Amino acid sequence: MLLRLKMTLGIGAILLLVILVYAIVASRSQAAFLLRAARREADLVATVADRALANAMEEGEREVVQAILKRIGEHADVAAIQIVGPEGTVLRSSRPQDVGRKLSAPEWPQGGRPPEAVWDDGDKAVSVFRPILNEARCAGCHPQERSTLGFLTVRMSYPAIDSEMAQHWTFMILSTIACLLAAGGLIWMLFTVVVGRRIESLTQTMSRVDAGDLTARVAPDRRDELGRLGESFNTMVAHLAEARRRLEDRHAEQIRRAENLASLGKMAAGIAHEINNPLAGMQNCVRTLLKGAKDEGQRVQYLSLLQDGLARIGRTVGQLLDFAREAKPQLARTDIASLLRRCLSLVEHEMAARRVAWSLSPDGGLPALLADPHQIEQVFLNILMNAIEAMPEGGRLTVSAGLRQGDGPPFIEVRVADSGIGIPPEHLLRIFDPFFTTKEVGKGTGLGLSVSYGIVRAHGGSIDVRSHVEAGTTVTVALPAGEG
Repeated sequence: MLLRLKMTLGIGAILLLVILVYAIVASRSQAAFLLRAARREADLVATVADRALANAMEEGEREVVQAILKRIGEHADVAAIQIVGPEGTVLRSSRPQDVGRKLSAPEWPQGGRPPEAVWDDGDKAVSVFRPILNEARCAGCHPQERSTLGFLTVRMSYPAIDSEMAQHWTFMILSTIACLLAAGGLIWMLFTVVVGRRIESLTQTMSRVDAGDLTARVAPDRRDELGRLGESFNTMVAHLAEARRRLEDRHAEQIRRAENLASLGKMAAGIAHEINNPLAGMQNCVRTLLKGAKDEGQRVQYLSLLQDGLARIGRTVGQLLDFAREAKPQLARTDIASLLRRCLSLVEHEMAARRVAWSLSPDGGLPALLADPHQIEQVFLNILMNAIEAMPEGGRLTVSAGLRQGDGPPFIEVRVADSGIGIPPEHLLRIFDPFFTTKEVGKGTGLGLSVSYGIVRAHGGSIDVRSHVEAGTTVTVALPAGEG
């Protein structure tokens, strides 16, 4: 059941109870008021009749007394008006058939002392009694020893009192129903506007958080308790987001460490192979030289082989040193087109051996780079060698350079596209990780792209790699253009 419906029904029940208690109290008050009004009206009739009868009795006009009683008794609300003796016997009455009848309870209570008024609920009538005192003017007809000669009784009938009470109850019931409906509608609207919408917003935000969206927040509102609840909820979600970020960072760090350890093992095997092979050849050359070379040409050949082996070992160790330390770029104005031509000339023999056709198409009027030419050359040599090795059966290598201008400073973009085997999607996200390589042991250490990535970032640039298996790879290097 909806909360707003529960609140509406609960408040409606409370209002119903309050209105019911009020209706009962009001009905009783109304009944008491009607009874008092009936008694006052009966007393008024009795007072008027008493005065009229007293004058007629003083003058001894008995016929006038009866006429007065009959005349008053003809009123619609007067059931009977009578003169009753002290013992309760009707002496005169507006209804002649009642003369001589002795009144019984409750018309005449026992003991001879009638109350001020008697209400007959069955006949819906009220009877009042006024004593007829034995005054001085009555001495001619009545002995002085009796203080009360009798009582004047007036019986007023109110048959419509039940219908009036029924109308009152009907009005109260209809008013109660109308008030409950109006109050229920107003409570529903008030709850919807003031509470319902805000609770619905909080519920939707909690659902988003439950689905994993820790960026969801409740609109700030500090006016009441719900506003403070929303603020506390936002604080809790912020703490959860921070805890999840820390957990993810720690988890990612642990994964990186595990991957680095695994890659380090592969790298160690590759480096051992890279160093062990030239060492084996160098040892053979040294042993041959120790035995004595047959001629000068053979000695020079062995010394050249020793020099090549040392250079190979030096390149491997140099890559490790480049990765281990981040050398600060020595910035200088560098012509990107000349640098690319020089890099292509250095790998031209390798492209020829693998039957790779190449082309260079720099845009005209490119500004100079403010960069370290040696580090940038190392970046493009690594990228070019990776592209050449991705085309073992030959292919095409396309190098282009252009200026990219936007809202920020201008960048020179260099694209190196090959038609090689491409990079699988599961490897594409890891190509810049240190020691990660898909080459066979001894064919690479997995440091080339990692070092290149660090160099480009140190220059304020970026590297983007897009690849499709069996469709080639495009590497885009963006470097900020030099000023002036």
